[in-house]
This record gives sequence, C-alpha cells and structure tokens, in this order.
Amino acid sequence: MTQHHMPPAFVHRFRIYANTKQHQWRVNQARLFVTDWFGKCKRPYISFSGGKDSLAALHLVREQDPSCPAVYWDADCAFPEVEDLIKQTPHCTKYPCAEPFLDTLARFGLHAGQDLENETMKTTVYTPVSAYIAETGVDGAAYGLRMAESRGRRMNGLTKGAVFFAKGYGVTMCQPVFQWSYDDVWAYIVSKNVPYCGTYDRMWDMPEKEQRISYWAGESNRQNGRWVWLKRNYPDLFNRFAARFPEARAYV
Repeated sequence: MTQHHMPPAFVHRFRIYANTKQHQWRVNQARLFVTDWFGKCKRPYISFSGGKDSLAALHLVREQDPSCPAVYWDADCAFPEVEDLIKQTPHCTKYPCAEPFLDTLARFGLHAGQDLENETMKTTVYTPVSAYIAETGVDGAAYGLRMAESRGRRMNGLTKGAVFFAKGYGVTMCQPVFQWSYDDVWAYIVSKNVPYCGTYDRMWDMPEKEQRISYWAGESNRQNGRWVWLKRNYPDLFNRFAARFPEARAYV
C-alpha cells in the first residue's frame, strides 16, 4: 500500500473532529442512506474517482456490501497515484469515456470555456454512464458528490436528497456524503485508516477548495494556476500536455 505523508497538524485536527457528535451523526445518517439505497436496487454499483469524497462514499457502501462493484470513468488523464489506488481497490474496474480528455480539449481549444465544460460532462459522465448502465443492467448508482463543492451540487442535494430515482438514467441514485464538510470527509478517512490517493500529499499547502483529484489536464487549470502546480509536481505529465498544446507554456 502507498505510504502517506499527511502533516501531523492535519492528522490531529481530523482525529479530534472525528470524535465530535456532529461528525458521528453525519456518519450514522450516511449509513442509513446507504441502507435505504440498497433496499431499493438489486444490482448497484458505485462511481469511483479516486478523490477523497468518492473514497469515503465507497467505504460506506463497502461496509454493507464488500463486493459492490466500483467503476472509474477513464479519460486517459488519471494521476499515477489514482491508477495505483484503482489497482489496490478490490472489485474496481475502469470504463472508457466517450473519448480521451485531451482529444476533447483539442477539438475545442484551451479557451473554449463553458462549451468545453459542457462537452466534457457529456464525454466523461453522461455518455459513459449511460453506456455502462445499458451494458450491465445495473439499477443503482452511488457517488461521492458534496453540496459544499458547488452551487449546482448544493441545489441537487437540496432538491433530491440522498436517495432518489434518476429518470434520465433509469436507476436509483445515492449520494451518502452530500451533507458532509471537508473535515467530515477527512475525519472519516483518518479515523477509519482508509488508504487515500497519494496525490493529496502534494496538496496540503493549497487552499481546501483546491485540494481536489480530477483529471490532471483541463482548461480550468489555467484559470486557477494548476498548470504551474502540475509542472512543479508532475513535470512528465506537464511535458506531455505541453507537447500537444504548446501555448500552455505561456501560463507557467
């Protein structure tokens, strides 16, 4: 297993919070959500990104069904530590996205903005998820989205709750950690000694909202300085990216 290097101050903070009544209540609620979800579907799976939120959701689901399959949506842009975590996670498979993310980026260009965001959602989420459901016949999907992450996710959580039927996909969805905070997620991971993605160990000096694991390439990286971070921490990946998009070097 990967050896982690979470700063002691963070470990101390999360261990203390893990013992609070608020955190324990949220964990118990999440377990009830998962139980409710399992009662409404016969062939469930969990979407797994390798990030902290999906890792906590995966652990909650696997508490009740250790063999529940996990699926990683592969756009050929995973951090090496994510690849390692996928290999270390039992019953976890990779499913191809509609096209590699770099190909999507090449079609739209580095400055496409919202058009690129919309197309990325289509190629990495809507299309592969629909194809997987059609091929396998699953009737339930869990994932680790949290309301605190964005306005859209907050509205989704407030209107749909933790367990709901998604007509577009034809499956029962479960988002067990949708009410959790950043500290809830890490307190759970630390207190349960869950192996996490080693990419986070390069992020502890970053603002909390930027400590996110996704595909390593993306137009938003230019906007928030992540290309600079990528070049410093993963020069081989940055050089691969810049070889195809030379203009990226202007931002670092």
